[in-house]
Amino acid sequence: MGTNKVILLLLALSGALLAWMFFGLDPEFQRLSGAGGFLDARLSGYDSDAVLGLQYALADPSRGDARDLLQLMYLGPDLVLPLTLTLSLCLLMRGFAPGAVLYGRRLEARHARLLCLLPLAYGIADYVENASFLLYFPPATPGPGLSALLPDLLPWVSRVKLMFLAVSVILVIRLVLFKTPATRGG
Repeated sequence: MGTNKVILLLLALSGALLAWMFFGLDPEFQRLSGAGGFLDARLSGYDSDAVLGLQYALADPSRGDARDLLQLMYLGPDLVLPLTLTLSLCLLMRGFAPGAVLYGRRLEARHARLLCLLPLAYGIADYVENASFLLYFPPATPGPGLSALLPDLLPWVSRVKLMFLAVSVILVIRLVLFKTPATRGG
């Protein structure tokens, strides 16, 4: 299978996972949790009060279905999504960076490998956030250290994750749309 087909497959899988998460799982979680949707599905971000509020809501014994759905989310589609997005962004950078001009310099293959550190950082930050959710929210019982640290740390991890994702996407768009005419299609 060619690289272009792999990229399209990864992007299609990413889109399907996002659709499932935002339009399937998140509305159901909102209904079951009574505390709003998944925190990382809130595109406007979230704060420590939202983390504490969701933790409090999920600690309610009657919210077992919401706890199960949270685990399904982070051990299912949100386990695969960071990988598919990271791989597709890296493949796009690897394909479009060589020969492109960025900040007045013609990029080589070694530059593409360096640029791939951005989507890799996104993927790592997303997995850190997801693991933190699984360690913090019931049925998990975090120790006092994690209980004190995670409500304040999680919003920052989310911001860093979204920053790396946004910069990666903007860079890919820049490389794709503004490739020099001599190197287009080549």
